[in-house]
Amino acid sequence: MTGSVATGTRELTIIREFKPYGLSAEELDGSKPPDDDYRYYLFDPQGTKQRDDSEELEDASALTNDGSDHELFIRGNRIMWSTGSRVYKRFMLPSKVMKACWCRMGDMSEALLCVLEVNSLTIYGVSGEVASIPLPHTITSIWPLPFGLLLQHAPDCNFLTKMSFSSTNPLLSARDVFRSKRDGGYSPQNNYFPMHSPDFGIRGDGTMASSHLILKDPFEVPRLTYIEERGKFNVMWEFDERTIWTSDYVPLMASYNKGKTQHSLWVVEALNSDLEISNTKSSGLVSHDMMRKLFFRRIWQGKGSQTAASQVFMVSDLDGAPIICFLLQDQKKLLSLGLQSLELNNEVIYDMNPDVSWCISAIAAAAVIVTRPKAKLGQLPMTDVIALTPESDLVLYSGKLCLCKYIMSSALGKELLFNNIKLSVTNTANHDLKIVSLTDAVEGRINLVLNNGQIYRCALRRSPSSSLTNDCIAAMAEGLNSTLFAHFLVLLWSDGDSAYLAKEDSNVDSEWKSFCNVILQMCQKPGPASQLLADSVSNSSWEFLVKSKYHKQYLRSNYIASPCPGKPSVMQNSDSSGSVVDRHNADISFYMELLTQTLDSLHAVYETLKLDTLRKRDLGLLVVLLYNVADFLHEVSYMDHYRRDFPGVLKDSVIIKYSWSPRTPPSLFRWLENCLLHGCSAASICDLPHLIRKDSSCIVNWARKIISFYSLLCGADQSGKKLSSGVTCNVASGSYRTQEELTVLAMVGENFGLQHLDLLPAGVSLPLRHALDKCRESPPTNWSAAAYVLLGREDLALLRSTETKSVKLDDKKLNLKSASTPYMLHLYPVTIPSSVLDTLELDSAKVEDVDALEGTAKDGMDHIFNSSTQLRYGRDLRLNEVRRLLCSARPVAIQTPANPTASDQDLQQSQLWHLAQRTTALPFGRGAFTLGTICTILTEALTVPKLVLAGRLPAQQNATVNLDPNLRNIQELKSWPEFHNAVAAGLRLAPLQGKMSRTWILYNKPDDPNITHAGLLFALGLHGHLRVLTITDIFQYYSQEHESTTVGLMIGLAASYRGTMQPSISKSLYVHLPARHPSSFPELELPTLIQSAALVSVGLLYEGSSHPQTMQILLSEIGRRSGGDNVLEREGYAVSAGFSLGIVALGRGDAAIGSIDTLVDRLFQYIGGKELYNDRLQFFTPSADEYNRNAGQITDGNQVNIDVTAPGAIIALALMYLKTESEVIVTRLSIPQTHFDLLYVRPDFILLRVIARNMIMWSRVRPSEDWIDSLIPDVVKNGVKCLENEVDDTDDMDAETFVQAYVNILVGTCISLGLKFAGTRDGNTQELLYKYVIYFLNEIKPVCASDGNRFPKGLSAYIDRGTLETCLHLTVLSLCVVMAGSGHLQTFRLLKFLRTRNSADGHTNFGTQMAVSLAIGFLFLGGGMWTFSTSNSSIAALLLTLYPRLPTGPNDNRCHLQAFRHLYVLATEARWIQTVDVDSGLPVYVPLEVTVQETERHAETSFCEVTPCSLPERAMLKSVRVCGPRYWPQLIELSPSEKPWWSSGDKNHPFNSGVLYVKRKVGACSYLDDPIGSQSLLSRAMHKMSGFTQPISCTQSIESTSAVTVDQLVSIFSSDPSLIAFAQLFCNSSQNSRSNPDFQEFCLQVLFECVSKDRPALLQVYLSLYSTIGCSMDLVSSDTSINSDLFSLSSLKIAIAYTEALLNGRLTGSKGEIVQSTFLGSLRKRFEEILNCSFNLKSIFGAYIKSGEWPTGDSLGIKAATILSWYLQWYNVPYPIDIRRFEEKIKKIEKPSSVPLLRLVFPETHIAAIYLIHNLWTSSSKIES
Repeated sequence: MTGSVATGTRELTIIREFKPYGLSAEELDGSKPPDDDYRYYLFDPQGTKQRDDSEELEDASALTNDGSDHELFIRGNRIMWSTGSRVYKRFMLPSKVMKACWCRMGDMSEALLCVLEVNSLTIYGVSGEVASIPLPHTITSIWPLPFGLLLQHAPDCNFLTKMSFSSTNPLLSARDVFRSKRDGGYSPQNNYFPMHSPDFGIRGDGTMASSHLILKDPFEVPRLTYIEERGKFNVMWEFDERTIWTSDYVPLMASYNKGKTQHSLWVVEALNSDLEISNTKSSGLVSHDMMRKLFFRRIWQGKGSQTAASQVFMVSDLDGAPIICFLLQDQKKLLSLGLQSLELNNEVIYDMNPDVSWCISAIAAAAVIVTRPKAKLGQLPMTDVIALTPESDLVLYSGKLCLCKYIMSSALGKELLFNNIKLSVTNTANHDLKIVSLTDAVEGRINLVLNNGQIYRCALRRSPSSSLTNDCIAAMAEGLNSTLFAHFLVLLWSDGDSAYLAKEDSNVDSEWKSFCNVILQMCQKPGPASQLLADSVSNSSWEFLVKSKYHKQYLRSNYIASPCPGKPSVMQNSDSSGSVVDRHNADISFYMELLTQTLDSLHAVYETLKLDTLRKRDLGLLVVLLYNVADFLHEVSYMDHYRRDFPGVLKDSVIIKYSWSPRTPPSLFRWLENCLLHGCSAASICDLPHLIRKDSSCIVNWARKIISFYSLLCGADQSGKKLSSGVTCNVASGSYRTQEELTVLAMVGENFGLQHLDLLPAGVSLPLRHALDKCRESPPTNWSAAAYVLLGREDLALLRSTETKSVKLDDKKLNLKSASTPYMLHLYPVTIPSSVLDTLELDSAKVEDVDALEGTAKDGMDHIFNSSTQLRYGRDLRLNEVRRLLCSARPVAIQTPANPTASDQDLQQSQLWHLAQRTTALPFGRGAFTLGTICTILTEALTVPKLVLAGRLPAQQNATVNLDPNLRNIQELKSWPEFHNAVAAGLRLAPLQGKMSRTWILYNKPDDPNITHAGLLFALGLHGHLRVLTITDIFQYYSQEHESTTVGLMIGLAASYRGTMQPSISKSLYVHLPARHPSSFPELELPTLIQSAALVSVGLLYEGSSHPQTMQILLSEIGRRSGGDNVLEREGYAVSAGFSLGIVALGRGDAAIGSIDTLVDRLFQYIGGKELYNDRLQFFTPSADEYNRNAGQITDGNQVNIDVTAPGAIIALALMYLKTESEVIVTRLSIPQTHFDLLYVRPDFILLRVIARNMIMWSRVRPSEDWIDSLIPDVVKNGVKCLENEVDDTDDMDAETFVQAYVNILVGTCISLGLKFAGTRDGNTQELLYKYVIYFLNEIKPVCASDGNRFPKGLSAYIDRGTLETCLHLTVLSLCVVMAGSGHLQTFRLLKFLRTRNSADGHTNFGTQMAVSLAIGFLFLGGGMWTFSTSNSSIAALLLTLYPRLPTGPNDNRCHLQAFRHLYVLATEARWIQTVDVDSGLPVYVPLEVTVQETERHAETSFCEVTPCSLPERAMLKSVRVCGPRYWPQLIELSPSEKPWWSSGDKNHPFNSGVLYVKRKVGACSYLDDPIGSQSLLSRAMHKMSGFTQPISCTQSIESTSAVTVDQLVSIFSSDPSLIAFAQLFCNSSQNSRSNPDFQEFCLQVLFECVSKDRPALLQVYLSLYSTIGCSMDLVSSDTSINSDLFSLSSLKIAIAYTEALLNGRLTGSKGEIVQSTFLGSLRKRFEEILNCSFNLKSIFGAYIKSGEWPTGDSLGIKAATILSWYLQWYNVPYPIDIRRFEEKIKKIEKPSSVPLLRLVFPETHIAAIYLIHNLWTSSSKIES
């Protein structure tokens, strides 16, 4: 055994008797399973924290306490995660758990819990996400690696089966993998192993296998691993190599081969693509994303062990190098192997260190963190070994250095006796207790298994421990070389005289005292006589030899080889000629070097603590120790440095004349000041402690960060992470233009938050606050969210966090909060969904029905009222009125006499029937009104409001009247309206909701198919949610053979998969087209309605693809008779085919035709025209099946029945040539120009032709009457004019022809205008369409006086009422399409009027009521937050909705399916934007500057809007900027796209949610509270606040005028609690009447400064600097000594240096300095006055520079020493030894004045101190002379 027996002993701290908490939790649950069928695993909660979060654990920080390890308890298929006595999480799995471990994968920041089952691997995230990966073969074990999870195959042949690569491969399943962190939807093909994948080794027999796989991402395929053999890389085939250990810090794996009886150690490395791979078959198919292979390289193997090592773990050597330990129980030894690392091309390569290996006798061992609890080497903690020897001794090792032995405390025996664990236990029996095993080591805690079967949880270190002691030990571990640190550890732990942690009940103070005693013992080892002896021979040859490198190396080797390292003072000297004096001198040299390095390391800690305002007590303790060490080393400059910081604490020292130059102590404050004054390059690197400049040092990380920030701010050069100032710095990614922006990025890269900024001294924080303030107004747009939080721009942070796709918004907001200052955390508002926000305030504004009992009915619109609508509409009750108009869940009021008769009852039924027509049409409008306004709750079923057709009689106490079922078939009446009602309920769900799941859809599925679920499926499909359904689910729905379910599912699936041409969906649609079935296919009788829906679904699925075969099929379907029996549904089938054909070739024009050159001719044949020829009938050569199908063509001989085919053909041409400006097609698609043509073409076909022509000639559509007149042929104009002039030369037939053509052309142009300007809210279009609505309304029945327009009158005499009603309502629909989402009041009044008309005023039927309902819904689309787009696909969807054939009844689907009326959803776009105050969480008014990009019609334009508002179309929008003086500006630039945001792949864009977060400036009120700005900029507040500083005589009059206090005024402008508390305590005269009036006035001025300039964080800076001068004045004026903070003086100096840096241009600011330079200048002047007025300062200073003497004695002496320290620090007076050395040299030069030379030698010293030194020298020389 290498190592020595420890001499020191320590008591174990018994935490508790150990019992897995999982057992206790099971007992509490009431379950009693067998005790032996469980496993548990203790782990450190630090392992589950975020990678980037080095400060605190977010979710589990509250769970950690004294000795509270986290536990994973596994029993069967259950896992319990607990901490202490609390169950944290429970996991239930489908099968038995084989193994569980924590692992980090890839770039994921959080740890994942990986659970191995028999056939699958389940991965849980800390945030709750789950991924389940089916395993193709038997996996025996899983192991964590730093970058992924290692999977080991079973060592058998069962897995050597050929893998199938078909789509049925169950390797990964869609339902098992939760892909929330991947962009885009799920694609089943992505989850299967690709054929001939380069990541698999393919054997000669076609099988593939690898003994080890590595999973780098939970959503990827496990990768094969390779092995390096003789320069080649083969697939890892070492099935006998059983993994026994892996490291999650270093990519290492230990394995054991039983057949060879050998252990092996492997390194996992990445294989580059240029290396040779043995498998030539797969190497040629390497894809770009699989270029880097993972291979194992064996770095060590050891034979001779008959069994595998029972424990393998990694510890740290004394120098931090990793050591791998194998516990070989059969040999009862612990084998330790050293590793070495080499960094090459930014990658670390590990290998064995042949010089480091040893063995220790042990039967049990574990890795623990004891001696160096805070020290780390990179991410690797410095760990030790706790070993149990065969003699049952518990020994602690650090590296191979044996430190101490642990014994069980006497308290253990007492505990055993007290708990009656053993009745026979006595004090003597306690000695028989032995430790037989060690288990479950976590940090410094371990389980001891005793020979009596008891298990105790013990701590090797006391907790809590002294943080100062831990810092000092860690600094020495990093700063001392390994030999010196080893000796220090021996003294600290092994020495029996040391009390360091020797007792179990040691407290924090005793730990520090023990540490100090050890350091002071090192000072006493050589003795002062030895030092004098060394001084006397300092110039001898022996001194030279002792200081040589050879001697150091010789000493080190002899020290390590000594038989007892714990006693270096008695080490045997191998040199027999060495004398006692030589050995003594060697000891002196050794200890001098040890103490010198200790001083340097602890001084670095000292300087670091000076930058932390919360560690002042630790500073006071540390400085005493440092002063004693410096005193022993006679480092007088260090001593003087400490005396300047603590003049009243340290004892006086003996001054000795030294013959050598002592070192100058580094000073961070001096470096920071010089950096600001002269630049980073001029600041001396000697002022930085060496430990701060060391790369791997982490204990002085705080100081390193500040130094790096100052370096970058003052122009340091970068070379990677290294700066020219000598320190390293992590800079976050992002662009920067100035040094300030670079500094902010560095602060983000170093995880430096606002709470850290408050820990710095006030002056030190000023330059960093300056950098933040300068970047705050307009930072670069590509920064991270944490950077914006640092700037105080939470609005930009939330904007950025929503753009980051890999992390959820809730998690991001949590991270943003953690970066804020602690006192701001409770200011973050509780996140309340907009659907429930402000409901209490809005309840009073809701208008309920007069019937109080029915007023509570669920109408599906209660969620519309939220804070956004309140802000937009205020006291306007428009939304309440819309809700009343569209409510179908309550009985409708019927006006009847109070005493009805029998005829009145018939009248009631008649009225009720007509009202039922209106009620059944209301779901159309309600669906549009509530579109995308709620998010579903996955645990609740979707509620569908009732469709009530009953009426109530207000005259008869609201008695309910139902429709008579004997007169009407009510169920038939409600069948399709119930479908639309369910669609309206489903459309409420937001399309961007990411939590929609297949489970929730099936949860809402009823046992028996019904119309309600069919409508829900349709609505979910329109929002794109049906992608989660599997093909099995789809065919289960189809198999129900439910008509409405089939229709809703087909169209919903097509909408969800729109434009994807998904093959499986396509096949399921074609099944419902019997005309396309082969002749051998069994005949299916499907309703025409289902076939029509299937046709449109095919078009949506193939949208824009121009798929030739699909176009051929659809073209032939236009002219085909439907397979159903209802001949009247022919036209609807043909129209559906036409729409489908147009959508497939949408906007492609001639490019879509391709080889189908006769397609257009065939369409024109279907339309009908004079140029029909028989030779154009053949489209392609038919096959036998095609011939049979063509037998159904709608032709009479060779003539096509154009009455059926024309509408579909016209629509197809319109969509195919949409926006193509094709003159050829428009010419052929002509409007009749002659009387004969008018007789030849049906009027409704003329309407379709007008729409088609305008859709093709898109750019020529103009919202003007002249443009409309230009479209009306002269023959029609003249014919109508003749009618108006009452000329009787035309008969009634001709008159009707002219009028029919005229109104249809008008309606066609109105619909065209509606499509062209859909959602634009164009004023000209609105006025024009409104004019035509009034015109049609007056033609039906005069309702208003003529406005003098030139429209022809008296058309109703020549046209039927129904046609005019249809024209009227189609025009109204077009108007509302233009004004969609605007809630336009004039249009709304018109719609209310149209709705109230009854049968006596006109022929109101279901079609017209449907149009009015849709129009109301369009006008308030999505509660006013949605509108329509004008993209090609949107135009097609709108045309499907507005198709100008209105149904005659609720079940009329003949000419156009009513379900198609809901397809407007595909044309909607959420362009609504509202602004939310990021601090309060409430919607606010904010002015926006919107910029629209340049187009052919207009140049780039900017205009202003006030939120909430609607933005322009995405295709036109360029940028949005928050403007105005009250909110911080921000600019959002957009990339134009014709697709809506959620379809363009930009799903995380902030405008998707319609919320833009803004941040209000502190000095301004919101526009809601202060519309005109009279209260902004504290104008009102300053008038009030000025009264508080008036004389007392004026106070009463002031208080009588207003009772408003300062804190109340401040709370108006800021919610910062620190500002409000400051105003209450320091600025209210009523509460602080005894305070100094000057101080109160100062507080008021500072408060105004901070509030008006929005810099509340500077309040503490002002107070800190002000109190520095106040304390100085109090100390000078008082007779007793007052403890003063000396570091505040250094802080003030750096603040003044900051102002000078601004004046000389080293720092620049957009608004100048953030702290008034006049304020700092006055402080500077005031302090210099204090120094100049100090009593007897000159004599004290003279004694100081002459002999380094400090004033001593009573309180006056301490006071004088304090004033002297002020003077020395303020004027940068050099150390006395430097002054004396210069004085000796200057005496040789006879100069009349020494001031120039002093100024030259001491450039940093103030000129006042220079003159004082010169005067003292002059006076002393006169006295001597």
